[in-house]
Amino acid sequence: MDTGTRKKFYPTSVLVTAPDIIFFWVARMIIAGLEFRPGKSERDEDNIPFRDVYFTGLIRDKQGRKMSKSLGNSPDPLDLIDQYGADGLRFGLMRIAPSGQDIRFDEKQIEEGRNFATKLWNAARFRQMHGPSASDPKIDNQLLSIYAVEVLARLNETIDSLDAGYREYQFNVVGQRLYDFFWSDYCDWFVEAAKTEIFGAHESRRKSALAVMDFVLSAFLRLLHPFMPHITEELWSLLGLGKDSIQFAAPPEKVALEDADLAKKRELISAIYEAVQAGRNLRAEAKIPSSKKTRFVLRTPGETIAPEVPTIARLLNAEEVNLMPDYKAQPGIPVAMTALGELYLVIVGADKEAEGDRLNKEIAKVEGELRTVESKLENKSFVDRAPAAVVEEHRRRQKDFSAQLAKLKQARQGLS
Repeated sequence: MDTGTRKKFYPTSVLVTAPDIIFFWVARMIIAGLEFRPGKSERDEDNIPFRDVYFTGLIRDKQGRKMSKSLGNSPDPLDLIDQYGADGLRFGLMRIAPSGQDIRFDEKQIEEGRNFATKLWNAARFRQMHGPSASDPKIDNQLLSIYAVEVLARLNETIDSLDAGYREYQFNVVGQRLYDFFWSDYCDWFVEAAKTEIFGAHESRRKSALAVMDFVLSAFLRLLHPFMPHITEELWSLLGLGKDSIQFAAPPEKVALEDADLAKKRELISAIYEAVQAGRNLRAEAKIPSSKKTRFVLRTPGETIAPEVPTIARLLNAEEVNLMPDYKAQPGIPVAMTALGELYLVIVGADKEAEGDRLNKEIAKVEGELRTVESKLENKSFVDRAPAAVVEEHRRRQKDFSAQLAKLKQARQGLS
């Protein structure tokens, strides 16, 4: 072998293997490299055949047995591909395969991979319904809604976390982060919130929401491509996001969010999402179907949140959300304490006993959280050694939990 070729391929960067052959293969390769010194260098590190060793786990059946032909406990991959797709099989396995640890195979995990592919396809189709996509979308910071700011900030965080995961060969962590971002941050929250602008009368804001969709979809397809190459290639072409194959596209870069109030906006959106989740929980506990329109009242001081009420109503699937700082609720009306204020689910014939039971459970939960925070703050070692920001965060949580507890007890008292 000529010198140029040897230097190109030796040493390699990483060896991928199973841990059961460390002594029989991995160790002997290293020994041979140090003995015969194919790197033609005095430095040992130039003669060891690889820099890193990535250990894969074994896929076992539900009983923990190693899959083998003799046991007949190994599913045919071609059958799985026929049922769930090649991308579904790849993604389902990658999400549950921590480095060096065996995994127990369950078809439900592969089904989740197929469901994720379906979710991705439907999200792309929704974007396609509203006009052609832009291959190079322009983000105008002045027109961004707080929901767009949040999803772009979360995309930036996802890119950072993926870089860290790849450096540590934590492919299952990378897969889970991709899943969480797209399913929750993008589909469940941003797309639903953006419908207010997409179906609204303000054309510039409609275009801004669609541009954000194009930007996120373009970036996400590139991030997901190593895990699900087939569907990402198809959607890349279908949406017209690039002239060439997605495999030749440059990695996505983080978007610059030029906003002096970025932290405040993200704090507000966090409070909105918390309130929406609390409202959904109230609906579920009252056994009101998610498809049925309901009415909510938000008792909150000031009108800061007023511009976001239509979107909050959409996220809650509410007929209306009224801001009423002086609202006097009837006894038994379900209420949730949120960072925005008290959120009431207005229903006829409220069950005071059921609401009392729910409030008691919520009070017990908050009291437990408060005790945990207070025990840490009472620990002198924690206060002295923990970073100042962490201690301050615990003090803020103590204050928030105390205020929340007082409001819950007041609501319980109002039932009598």
